[in-house]
Amino acid sequence: MVMKIAENKTLDSALRALQLIFAIIVMGTDGYAIHAFRGHTAYVHFKFGNFYAYYGVPDAWGFLMFCAGWTVLTVIFHLIAGVRFADRALIGYLRVAVEAVAVLSWLAGFIAVAVQISTDICSAGKHSCGSLTAATVFSGLEWLLFIVTVARTAMLVFNSSRKPKNSTTKPGVDV
Repeated sequence: MVMKIAENKTLDSALRALQLIFAIIVMGTDGYAIHAFRGHTAYVHFKFGNFYAYYGVPDAWGFLMFCAGWTVLTVIFHLIAGVRFADRALIGYLRVAVEAVAVLSWLAGFIAVAVQISTDICSAGKHSCGSLTAATVFSGLEWLLFIVTVARTAMLVFNSSRKPKNSTTKPGVDV
């Protein structure tokens, strides 16, 4: 029963399509938040001197954009690897590794951005807060989708019985 769910191509295609759609949504909302934030310069006065400090876009917002781009590459990799190299053991292990990197990246990305929503970086007067909240929600959903697909991929790769390749040499030929 479990292997039937793991081998269901329709379910896999639907999950990959949702991952791609959510990644595009995160790219759009996070990209708008980055564009609307527009860093600012502050004049800082100290006892020992003065300087201008530039406060740019937080790094976590850019990391969330990286996660969305990584998801697009992951979906493309799984489409190509699932069709052409389905019987190769190394490709199966690579599929699990790519999924694991994506799961950990989305977890780190959406937590890092969610922590910054309640700070003064994203106060009520900023225009980017609504889209950043939407990006955080969709990135959390993307993480949940990757939890499901990494479990399915791991079950498929580690529970499958691969047949060894036959030798190309003839039995009576001296080597």
